[in-house]
Amino acid sequence: MTGDLSWRGQDAFEGADVSVHILNRNLRKNEPMFELVTIDDGGDPQKARAAVEQLAANGQTVGIVYAGPEDVLPDIEQFLASTKVPLLFNFGDLYSSQLLTPHLFQMAPAYLWEARVLARYLLRDRRYSRIGALTGESLSGSSARRSLQVAFGELGRSLVASEILSSEARPLRRALALFERRRVQAIVVEGGPDATETLLRTLEDRGSRYTTTKLARNAARPGAGSGVWAPQVVGFHTLISPAIDPDLVTEGLVAADTYARGAHYLPIPSFVEYRRAFNDWWGDEPAPIGWERRAYESVQLLGWAARRYPSNRDVDVAAVLQEVRRKRFGGLSVTFGPDDRTAADQATVGLWVVPARPVPEADVLPEALPWVPLARGFSIDGERTNVLNQDWKYLFRNAPPRNAPAPKFKKQKFGVTTRRSDPVH
Repeated sequence: MTGDLSWRGQDAFEGADVSVHILNRNLRKNEPMFELVTIDDGGDPQKARAAVEQLAANGQTVGIVYAGPEDVLPDIEQFLASTKVPLLFNFGDLYSSQLLTPHLFQMAPAYLWEARVLARYLLRDRRYSRIGALTGESLSGSSARRSLQVAFGELGRSLVASEILSSEARPLRRALALFERRRVQAIVVEGGPDATETLLRTLEDRGSRYTTTKLARNAARPGAGSGVWAPQVVGFHTLISPAIDPDLVTEGLVAADTYARGAHYLPIPSFVEYRRAFNDWWGDEPAPIGWERRAYESVQLLGWAARRYPSNRDVDVAAVLQEVRRKRFGGLSVTFGPDDRTAADQATVGLWVVPARPVPEADVLPEALPWVPLARGFSIDGERTNVLNQDWKYLFRNAPPRNAPAPKFKKQKFGVTTRRSDPVH
């Protein structure tokens, strides 16, 4: 709630708080009330570890919604198992590095799934041949690097450069100079908002802001075109952040995320339910960033698990959570299992962009987060959508029946629906 990570702790609190209210409003007779207990770790790993142990050891705790530093999580399984309390990790990625354990659940999409979408886009859609990566010096940063190596390897390619993303100007300038020498056409970024903003500002200051794919491709041919080095910037879901200066969030930025990213405005019933609940409790619309929604879903999942067993039984709540099958709690369908404890489904991960031209939903986009879905970014074959069939009728024109072939991405009613010839996206 305080310190460098307070930007995500505050959002997690708001989402969790409204969700506890919804649980209590729907209790059956004689069911005990739920309570949200909030502990501020200040972004300090040692305090976070102590807070997790304090909560888990309390016999009243159903589960922990976690928005703190991730470094403490990989070795906390034994303690969580001894107390039979699950922890739902709301930020970053442990799945892709195989660091999830039986009592750790991940609410964010796996970086491996995001990396595969980004790799397809960069190599097949944009036809870049020289790609670099700037990733954070963290567990999630390591996961991003590993995921990119796997995803590019699956397509028979590799990165030409990989450096650590830094919010300090000097090492970042060195990394960008290296990328320019290696004729990098696109940069994949993963990291916090401060470091990401520094990257975008540095590119802007050196006259390297991305404008078109054609100009970005020229980097691979020394002496071609205007001679300006202007790589396209794409990223994992952390690239979408209200903490980044809106003046730097320019046309052509691309990030991977599920289409639940649009829960603040898309007309899917579970999203509408979430917005209504948030507005009823806080008197305002939920933030479009998505972190509030993850915390909201986390609490709903824990409430669902807690109500499935009598209070006098000594049940491992993590084992109950693994029974969740295709349930929605304000977002997309959640299915957990012993081998996949991630809330997001790989098929729902696609691409979001900052549009170069007006889009149908332009009047509902906040200035700080003008991101919209890239329709073909949610299509593996480049023609038909991967969007879940139960959502077709809300997102597509003349949507076919649920058991018919998926609609073509060009029929999507929201976002950017251009084909691969789009010069910017």
